[in-house]
Amino acid sequence: MKERIRTIVKRSLAACADKERIDIPDVDSLKIEVSRSKDTRFGDYATNVALTLAKSVGLKPRDLATLITENLPSDRTLFETVHTAGPGFINFSLAREVWEDVLHRIHRQKESYGRSEKPEAPRVLLEFVSANPTGPLHVGHGRGAAVGDTLSRLLRTCGYNLSTEYYVNDAGNQMKILGRSLLLRYRQLMGVETEFPENHYRGDYIKDLASELKGTDLGGNMDELPDEQALELASKYACDRILEGIQDDLSSFGVTYDAYFRETKLHETGEIAATLDELRSRGRVEEKEGALWFVMNGDQDEKDRVLVRATGEPTYFAADAAYHKDKLGRGYGLLVDIWGADHHGYIPRVRAAVEALGYDPEVLRVLLVQFVTLVREGRKISMSTRSGEFVTLKEVLDEVGSDAARFFFLSKRCDSHLDFDLDLAKKQSRDNPVYYVQYVHARVCSIFRIAEERGIDADMTDPDLSALSPPEEQRLIKHLADFPDMLAEAAEALEPHRVTFYLIDLAELFHAYYHDNRVLTEDATTKKARLYLVEAVRRVVANGLDILGVSAPEQM
Repeated sequence: MKERIRTIVKRSLAACADKERIDIPDVDSLKIEVSRSKDTRFGDYATNVALTLAKSVGLKPRDLATLITENLPSDRTLFETVHTAGPGFINFSLAREVWEDVLHRIHRQKESYGRSEKPEAPRVLLEFVSANPTGPLHVGHGRGAAVGDTLSRLLRTCGYNLSTEYYVNDAGNQMKILGRSLLLRYRQLMGVETEFPENHYRGDYIKDLASELKGTDLGGNMDELPDEQALELASKYACDRILEGIQDDLSSFGVTYDAYFRETKLHETGEIAATLDELRSRGRVEEKEGALWFVMNGDQDEKDRVLVRATGEPTYFAADAAYHKDKLGRGYGLLVDIWGADHHGYIPRVRAAVEALGYDPEVLRVLLVQFVTLVREGRKISMSTRSGEFVTLKEVLDEVGSDAARFFFLSKRCDSHLDFDLDLAKKQSRDNPVYYVQYVHARVCSIFRIAEERGIDADMTDPDLSALSPPEEQRLIKHLADFPDMLAEAAEALEPHRVTFYLIDLAELFHAYYHDNRVLTEDATTKKARLYLVEAVRRVVANGLDILGVSAPEQM
């Protein structure tokens, strides 16, 4: 709807330039803001285009707004009224037929309602979760998974050419610590008294892996191997088994990937060395104190960063520079990374590396996912990952289910801290937002079941929509009309939580409407129109929940 209005305003501006001799350069490329009016006194939509253009064309904003309204196409099938307000806003009230056509479009397009095309958009690679394979996924990873998977569904719905990827950090010192943790627990099981360092992974899952390893052929021969070989095998075994568990947990959460990319590949194929050579050729590498450093420009980061330690071991930064070079080399024009909030300071150096490698740093967009605090019986649950005192994603899914977990993880912007109330997530009441939204879908399904039981004809063809006259019905229809615009804008902004907010607002409108109005009323014309309306509501709720990866139950 907003795009239709933008197109019409551009046609009017072109007419102004032609008839009124106003110099408006390159009308087609103008970015015209069209917003939804929150107050019906100001129409349905508004634009501030006259205020933004007035100075450049040498007119007062209100005078330019008047010229634009006078030169709008004369077709009144779209607008009921158009008027200039305030210092130069243009307010549009849409004709009733436009709103009625929204319902027809929903019934006609069904699961495609809200979908759009984005042929001009670059190829997108979305990387998310990418948790180190050193332990099970915890609730923080779960939030990143919900945000990333929903964003991928949203972008695909809006026509973006998208691929998803999980980056497996299976190299470096953390893998050595993981392998040593497993090896020490294994030796303890074999009756060897061994001191377990504080900085090693202490969770029970390491003990479980040690028991599992003991029962394998590899475990049976582990004591006969040299320490270095045993450590290498233990590291690989632990990494692979933990990664399998991560994949299982993500699958249970409805999250899948197009590809898994291992960091070890960058080492084995020489991509890290090639990236260092390129940075060196561009004058961005300097040797100091026996180490290789990436030279930052003053406005990129507060200091230079180590690429290769004096020991000759590449840092994670070197691997990340090579990984992002690899992504861009595969032809992706937009890289979207979803990281934990503790990586905030890491963004400037990766963007600097992308720029140093010859790419526009704007090709990298990073979303930060803030921490999650679990709450039970009003009390916060404390967690520590290294000590093993944390609640896993699997435990949360087992307790509240995937639907509630995904919806709650998306109940706030991802860069806002989230208190996850486990008790609320299990409630079957309007206080629980996922239940409240899903109940809209179930309630509409129930209406149609009751209609069938009563022998009521629920035929959806040719309803007389003039029967939909109460204000609450008009509010519902207009909110349904906002769905495609909301999706397009959420995708552009990379903000999947907007889908959750939209559905909660729709649920509020529907439940209030249902409370005050009988759908299966005695009047046949009104009944048919209301069935047509609530079926449109059900469809939009189903489409929105599908983007969130949440089920749309027919009974609750």
